[in-house]
Amino acid sequence: MGKIIYKRIYDLDESDRQRVLVDRLWPRGKSKEMLRITEWPKDITPSTKIRKDYHDGKLDYEAFAAAYEQELAENKSADDFLESLRDLLENGDVTITTSVKDVEHSHMPTLRNYISKMIG
Repeated sequence: MGKIIYKRIYDLDESDRQRVLVDRLWPRGKSKEMLRITEWPKDITPSTKIRKDYHDGKLDYEAFAAAYEQELAENKSADDFLESLRDLLENGDVTITTSVKDVEHSHMPTLRNYISKMIG
């Protein structure tokens, strides 16, 4: 069983063989060939509404994180994502990757906690 690694796309290296992009939008200036993404589960990322509200300052970070946590709890695609992640982990380490600049004030901590709670 592999382990889950969290990195920004700009920090990926050859050791990151199974890559899961967890952004709703494809990273600017990065080709699919360059990133070699294994999976791109857009449906488990924050909705456009809460993402825009957060970036527009209508939600502070705590409200954004709570809204995203609620979305994950109600998201039928989250079960498929977790099943796929478990399957990938059987083949080795999995790198969960994002292009956000401020990782600790993004959707990543909420998603990391969710994965940890659901997979261990």
